[in-house]
Amino acid sequence: MTFDFFEGAAGTGKTHNLVGRAGEIVQGGALDEGHKLLALTFMNGARRRLDARLGENPAIRRRFDCQTFDVFARTLAARRRSLITPVMQAQADSLNEFNGPCCLAASLLENESVRQWVARSFPLVLVDEAQDLDEHRLRILQGLSPSCRIVAAADAFQCLYDGRDTSPLIGWLEGAGQTHRLTQVRRTTQQGLLAAALAVREGRDVKAVLTANTFNNRTSWNGSGFRLQDAPATQANTGLLAWAISNDIAQRQGPVVILTPDAGNTIIRTALSTVQTRQWTRNSGGAFGPYPHTWDRHDTEEADAMLADIALPETASCADLRELLTPLAGHAAIAQTLQRVDRLRRAHGQADFTATQVSEFVREAVRNRSRLGFRQSRGHRVMTIQRAKNREFPNVIVLWPHTATGSAEHQRRLLYNAITRAQNHCTVIVLGQGRINTAPFA
Repeated sequence: MTFDFFEGAAGTGKTHNLVGRAGEIVQGGALDEGHKLLALTFMNGARRRLDARLGENPAIRRRFDCQTFDVFARTLAARRRSLITPVMQAQADSLNEFNGPCCLAASLLENESVRQWVARSFPLVLVDEAQDLDEHRLRILQGLSPSCRIVAAADAFQCLYDGRDTSPLIGWLEGAGQTHRLTQVRRTTQQGLLAAALAVREGRDVKAVLTANTFNNRTSWNGSGFRLQDAPATQANTGLLAWAISNDIAQRQGPVVILTPDAGNTIIRTALSTVQTRQWTRNSGGAFGPYPHTWDRHDTEEADAMLADIALPETASCADLRELLTPLAGHAAIAQTLQRVDRLRRAHGQADFTATQVSEFVREAVRNRSRLGFRQSRGHRVMTIQRAKNREFPNVIVLWPHTATGSAEHQRRLLYNAITRAQNHCTVIVLGQGRINTAPFA
């Protein structure tokens, strides 16, 4: 079957071209009655965004099914369970709860009858952010390719898994069919922003493509749409970092997204708490701040934060849980947990619930709301760089602490992904004087 691979840097329109090519193929008659396009992604957030993009295309609307690789793998393994051998099951059991089903699905797709069975429903398959595929998910794609038409998009430099060698994956994608290399960045026209991102990607000194400006004995490096500066990095003077963040927000039009590679850094956490509550006064007399913001967290972090506020007993009755959880029912996931507990009491007569069971109810509710896109927030937001992957925002502030981990190459990829989320302006604040002259900035 034919294979189209779109390869390009951040902001070059890989997803746009992916969806556009799929629309052309569908208009060419690739989907008969009862057929659907299957769109696969690695993470739920990417799945939601791809789902929205596909729904905007008139040729594809209501003719596609967008899933994560994990959901597709679990469904395939469940539907064709009779073909799973003891050896296949043992191999899957040796892996974690996510990789195990993917390993099973990949093994099943080595069977020609299984490949044809999938192709009868999904003759066309799209894969976005393919650089994130590990060996198990790549095997799924390789298993689908003989029977399904494939359209994939990837950029090896945007793989954020430290130490993972993407060359075999990219080599296979490039050799599987026709490669379309995208070179024109469309996300922004800000030349300073483009130059800084390219310098990071190529491992060059970012300061060399910017203009140095000194004010009050502090130097920053600036270009159109981009600023690089440092700030003291001790718990005793987090106010200076808070001022730098607030001052930058004050200069932007519209909401700002703050990105960091380390959401647990105490200096950043303390500074952001100050940004939430403090108003600042300029020497000229103008005031700015405070700037409320919300953390955009991973499902696990969101559930952990909710459960940390609940002292769940080892076992509790439905009435006890209602008394304990009702004050927290402003959280939709908690309200859904209460509804589920009550439903189990009425439908199945369950009288008592363990802490483990209730915790899983909360986690499942958080995952479902995230999957359905109900956890989106407005206004200023804070998130990890990993969380921001495959997204774009008008204005970005990157807080780079001394606790950023990983190899120099990994840190360059993180910084590149952070900078390239911005459409209009990006400010990078490096915590710790002198660190601006080391990798990933130089």
